[in-house]
Amino acid sequence: MISISLIIPSYNRGPLLSKTLDFFLKDESVDFEIIVVDQSDEIDAGVIDLADKRGDKIRLFRVKKKGLPHARNYGVSKASSDCVIFCDDDVVPQPGFVAGHLRNFVEDHAVGCVGGRVVFNKKALNGIKHFSKVGRFREWDGRITDNFDAAHKQPIDHAQGCNMSFRKELIVRAGGFDERFGGSSHLEETDMCVRIKHLGFKAIYEPAAALIHLKDPSGGCRAEDYRDWFYWFGHNYSLFFLKNAKPLFFPVFIATRVAMLIFSAIKRSNIMIVGWGLRGFLDGALAYFKAGR
Repeated sequence: MISISLIIPSYNRGPLLSKTLDFFLKDESVDFEIIVVDQSDEIDAGVIDLADKRGDKIRLFRVKKKGLPHARNYGVSKASSDCVIFCDDDVVPQPGFVAGHLRNFVEDHAVGCVGGRVVFNKKALNGIKHFSKVGRFREWDGRITDNFDAAHKQPIDHAQGCNMSFRKELIVRAGGFDERFGGSSHLEETDMCVRIKHLGFKAIYEPAAALIHLKDPSGGCRAEDYRDWFYWFGHNYSLFFLKNAKPLFFPVFIATRVAMLIFSAIKRSNIMIVGWGLRGFLDGALAYFKAGR
């Protein structure tokens, strides 16, 4: 038997978190623990009450240090299971969600990461979408392909942070989630998935592990304004590429990303976007080289 823990990082979304927990508490098809890592300014009273009532199922931890990668690492350190599932605090899991993740680890010991299906409304669940590429990373220019609403199972390079799972021991072997991925933490989950593949394990997309992602505009780790967004986009993308792609392709990567920054600056009539993004790229590269990797 393989045990599994569900880890939910949360920040200032108490009412939504309570609803998300209610959905998971209704799933009695598989035995699993729920670990909530709450980084909110103040933990919602409703969340505390629910955790008290369902202490047999929910373990609630308050962590003052902010940051999604830190919350993930903290949750992993508290998990007592063989595998861990990560999801956001504003999701509606569908029947068979936990079982869909777990099945892949049971059936194939070479699977180290599973990415689940992500849609944004109930109507989309019935759509049958077929993509030739789901969850891919292209090394020569750093292009990331998502398509996580696809309906067919296939190998992937990375999963989406609101719906992904891993063998816990591999997260530890990989050194944990990289807490240098700041701001919105863009690409921190992609980085973990790619590193686990580099350890020699498979990553699989499993559409049966489906959820609706509400993408609530409040709380979470979204950038406060688009100046921060462009800075951290550049920072995290640069750090991710240097860690996981061949250095030979870095000039191509930079040229491609600068072109995208210029396009965004023209679209928004704000040339400062180029400067914010370039500063982020530079700081991300410095973060990489300062740490020696």
